[in-house]
Amino acid sequence: PFKNLAYLDLRLSTVTDAMVVCGWLGHSEMAYGQLRIDAGLAYRAVGDLAARLGRPVEQTAQAILDIAVSEMFVEVEKLASRAGVDLRDFTLMPFGGGGPMLGAFLARELGMKRVMAPRRPGVVSALGGLVADLRGDFIRTIFSPLSGTSLAGIRGAFEALAQEGRDWLTAQGHDGAAELSLSCDMRYVGQSYEIEVVLQPEWLSDGNASAIAQAFHLTHEQLYDFHDADGEVELVNVRLSAVGAGPKLSFPEVDEVGAAAIPARRLPVYTGVSVETVDLHDRQSLGPVITVHGPAGSVQEDTTFAIPAGAQARVDRHLNLLLTFPE
Repeated sequence: PFKNLAYLDLRLSTVTDAMVVCGWLGHSEMAYGQLRIDAGLAYRAVGDLAARLGRPVEQTAQAILDIAVSEMFVEVEKLASRAGVDLRDFTLMPFGGGGPMLGAFLARELGMKRVMAPRRPGVVSALGGLVADLRGDFIRTIFSPLSGTSLAGIRGAFEALAQEGRDWLTAQGHDGAAELSLSCDMRYVGQSYEIEVVLQPEWLSDGNASAIAQAFHLTHEQLYDFHDADGEVELVNVRLSAVGAGPKLSFPEVDEVGAAAIPARRLPVYTGVSVETVDLHDRQSLGPVITVHGPAGSVQEDTTFAIPAGAQARVDRHLNLLLTFPE
């Protein structure tokens, strides 16, 4: 495990070095003034690799970034395929210190047209921990064919899990209403894998096995592009999620300024083809409805947001940066 952690640290530092060599990073203090990048060391690290490859240092740095984005692409595509969703219907929200650096490049590779960079991406995880709903997930294995006669046992399993979920929320100190979500892991008899199917409570209370079967067929169709309407269906696990609502978020809105974007400085950046002079903006100076055209960068205390060529970023009234790619 410790070797794996060291490997991940090495890869993260290598990507940071590549961003410095390409010109996206290294122009201001980072981590609220606690860190400053040594561009010379970054050039030395990437330069050693470039010499072994026999390639220019900027091209080597860009290749590092391309590989990093490619690896992220593979992992995100796995999750999207498993969930049966089309990523082009979504907006990518990169967060943390490193997310905004490559987030727009990843979105472009995934075919996503929208990226939202929150005002303080470095504390998004902490904010989520403060306001997230309380959620407990409970499971019971049943191995039962889906039929009218088997629903009584399935209903009993859900009722037991529902009580367990309510007790868990009470133990966590939640005294409000509990939202209970039901699902089953189901498969065709003979399959070696199962899929999770969301159920409606009335299907169980009414003994409606056909509605449950239809939900399974539909989910299977969405995930794998086929279903067997005559296939015998088997239930493997019953699942219940007990959710207690967390505090509501309220983000203040800022009045529109209606001013043009004025860069803090202009810098040479290798954008993948050639070195271009791009605008570097101070995120603090970007107010609502200001639009920034890529290639450009936006720097702040906890991250740097790289805006690729062809994209544009607009500041909304919550001070988020909303990046869009042309159709």
